[in-house]
Amino acid sequence: MEYIDIKKGYTKEDIKEIAKIIKSGGIVAIPTDTVYGIATSCTNEEAVRHIYDIKNRPATNPINIMATNIKMIKKVTKGLSKKEKKIIKKFFPGAMTIILEKKDIIPEIVTARRDTVGIRIPDSNFLLDLIENIGEPIVATSCNSAGEEPLINPEEILNKFGDKLDCLVDDGKSKIGKPSTIIKVENEKVIILREGPISKEEIERKIGKC
Repeated sequence: MEYIDIKKGYTKEDIKEIAKIIKSGGIVAIPTDTVYGIATSCTNEEAVRHIYDIKNRPATNPINIMATNIKMIKKVTKGLSKKEKKIIKKFFPGAMTIILEKKDIIPEIVTARRDTVGIRIPDSNFLLDLIENIGEPIVATSCNSAGEEPLINPEEILNKFGDKLDCLVDDGKSKIGKPSTIIKVENEKVIILREGPISKEEIERKIGKC
């Protein structure tokens, strides 16, 4: 397993090396703007299946993806309503995931055979640079076994998953330590599926009553 320390910053070479691992189907533990995630290519079915195995994650539980901008979101989803565009403008990049209708470029294993996918733009220059280098979204799910609390410390990740990872990117302890808020829009109404760092009150303050 490769170990990359970015606590004091990261280089272009670091980004290229991590991107190379992901593009080849490798499994990487990476720091996000919320918790550490287990990540790989969003279009490599075998690699995504490996993440399910590592986490003992039920195949009925979809994995969310991360993008860099609205242009990349549009490449993998079928269209945005006015309310969805407003949400993306107000909360992205940030600790919010929005459920959108997916295009076929996203394999069914990522979405547990659903026609929707959870997607967000992380508030992390490191992740944005990494995804931009890869050229497509990545799948990223919290670094834990199914049903357990997300790991926020690289030492814990190394102890639990070290022999199952191709790379660990160490940026110290997670700064938020709480997974993203998940929402979807139905009939222009916002439905909160999981409340995380972004509260219902904050959502209503910025875009109106849920």
